Amino acid sequence: MANPYDVERSWPEYFLEHRRLTVDRQGTYRCGDLPVWNVYCPGGHLGGSTVIEGDDGLIVYDTGVNLEAGGIIAAEIRKVSDKPIRAVFYSHHHTDHYNGTAALVSAEDVESGAVDVYAWENFPAERANEFGEIADRQAMGVAYYGGAFLGPEERHHHGIGTVPAGGDAGYIPPTRLLSGDETLTIAGVELRAFYTGGEAISEFGVHIPAYDMVVIADEFLTGIPNMHTIRGSKPRVPDNYTAALDRVREIRPEWLLGSHIIPMRGKERISEAVTKYRDAAQYLWDQSIRLINKGYTPVELQHALKELPEEVLDPPFTVPSYGVPFTAVPEFFTGWVSWFSGDATDMLPSPPAVRARRFAELMGGVERVLEAAKEHHRGGEHQLAAELAQLALRAAPGDEDARLVKAAALRAIGYRQVNPIARSWYLTGALELEHAIDPGAALTRIGGMIAASQTGAETVRGWRYRLDPEKAAGRTLAVVLRFTDTGDEVTLRVRHRILAAEDGPAEERDALVEAGADVLASARVLEGDPGAWDALTGMLDLEAVGFSMHMR
Repeated sequence: MANPYDVERSWPEYFLEHRRLTVDRQGTYRCGDLPVWNVYCPGGHLGGSTVIEGDDGLIVYDTGVNLEAGGIIAAEIRKVSDKPIRAVFYSHHHTDHYNGTAALVSAEDVESGAVDVYAWENFPAERANEFGEIADRQAMGVAYYGGAFLGPEERHHHGIGTVPAGGDAGYIPPTRLLSGDETLTIAGVELRAFYTGGEAISEFGVHIPAYDMVVIADEFLTGIPNMHTIRGSKPRVPDNYTAALDRVREIRPEWLLGSHIIPMRGKERISEAVTKYRDAAQYLWDQSIRLINKGYTPVELQHALKELPEEVLDPPFTVPSYGVPFTAVPEFFTGWVSWFSGDATDMLPSPPAVRARRFAELMGGVERVLEAAKEHHRGGEHQLAAELAQLALRAAPGDEDARLVKAAALRAIGYRQVNPIARSWYLTGALELEHAIDPGAALTRIGGMIAASQTGAETVRGWRYRLDPEKAAGRTLAVVLRFTDTGDEVTLRVRHRILAAEDGPAEERDALVEAGADVLASARVLEGDPGAWDALTGMLDLEAVGFSMHMR
């Protein structure tokens, strides 16, 4: 049934223009006469790849978001060279930069040393942490912000590509970790790896002096930097972006390549674009800090810093098509000051449902609140309409009319957004309110891909967040797990209603268990009490539950 309060689908003009400038130009680009190619948005997927041909082999910088994207990259490589891949570089630990690897090289070749896989020294720890503690929440966030539930009629994109709804992971762990700027010679090509640490603190770029070329990843994109991602992540450091781009400015290359841009040529053009891009990031950070020190709260920052100054505007780069000021600047307050506004009223507020019921009563009841929401929606005040409908829905969670009004208001706001991530979240929220999607499907689509890329040891270390405290009450237990996929050994201890993971095997233990990457399916008790393993797993809350983002 159509939403009776709905609005006509539309797009801001630049939303579609940005897609024409980016995703719609997917393909393989050669850098002049140089033996360097960039596979841009392979098949429309998020995350591209740079291929460098050397004397007796190839070097690949980033491998795509999943095996399908990796397969497209592999096919494009074979169109330009039949030389073997000698080295793979993982620019950083975000999944769109390493999950296509198994489509390009085999795990056997990596293990034998025929192919080296390079990453920065903190890559393994950051990768395990990125989708670690809050993997379920982030999996849902990925689906909401990336348009996974939106139909083809939405002509959606992600500002820097499109986001697939899951896919198979082809991650192969790195074999060589870099700990500082280093000059490497691979297949006769001199590459100077240099640390950047911008969007991810595991990030590094490559300078190729012979070609006057720099290759970087998520510090320069078609859209202002996403200095806070609403899918959920740790705070990102603005000064890291500017420092990374200053490294590029110092080198002043003739060619600039990246995992989310089409190759750029020309020292002056690159210098101008990179300078404006880094200055846009500094502007948002510096002005946020200036206003925070004047007492501005997160919402006040959002309204004070809605747009960038004209001096730094440079489409398709410094436009709000990846990051957007109104999602970045409140995080600067939260990440560097606190979640607390400073008003003691906000320190321990009433539960949202309780407050909504009381406010609705004071306003004359849920029906009056809802009528006001409808009136404001008809009058084009969609934000106020959504806020009033939200109040009504929280006061009366079963009110279907309130859901539909809120859905229509969110959709109307979403259609106005130039930023694809914000647009996707608004439109997905509308679908959720209309019962058109199952939020739990996000965990199946995205969560499965995250889980598939984890080692057995990484999986069980995350079980500390799965322990049911009631089931663990009064229990003490020690189980050693030996993993066939990596050779790691981990001791899991239950005590005081917590689960502690320790590296290495404990001598005093209740059981020794052998397992592979799929821990529960492959576990086998080698010695000790078989019941100890059952007791341990019986204390875990392993049910992945999709929850509502918009119907609370």
